[in-house]
Amino acid sequence: MNHTPKVLRDAADLINRQGLHSGDQFVGPDGELDLTAAIFKAVALILPGSFRTNADTAIAHIKDSPGAMAAIRAVYDTLEAAYPEVHDEDDVIDTVSYWATEGNFGPDQQPPSTSEVIGRLLRVADALEKQDTTLAA
Repeated sequence: MNHTPKVLRDAADLINRQGLHSGDQFVGPDGELDLTAAIFKAVALILPGSFRTNADTAIAHIKDSPGAMAAIRAVYDTLEAAYPEVHDEDDVIDTVSYWATEGNFGPDQQPPSTSEVIGRLLRVADALEKQDTTLAA
């Protein structure tokens, strides 16, 4: 069973309740979450303190979580914009985080609203569930 749709829905709920963080580190001063931190928390249920203080350690935690990486990759795969070439998991994490806080690359760059980020997560979850249902049939 693919758990990614549930992870994405839980991450959307976390962002709805805690807010979307767009500053330094992965957690804002009032508990707002970066998109990739919300996805990680949806899998792990807690965030280590490093998500507030050390981006490199936080990224290592995310990369060590297959469930978080599958959900982040699912979001990445739906981004329409032309992003720089992706070489590894760090690039996928960075790109998804960048999209949620800064928007598409290029001259028309504009960050998505929190509602747009939540909507994307829910649409990806729905699409994955439809795909799973089709494959099961």
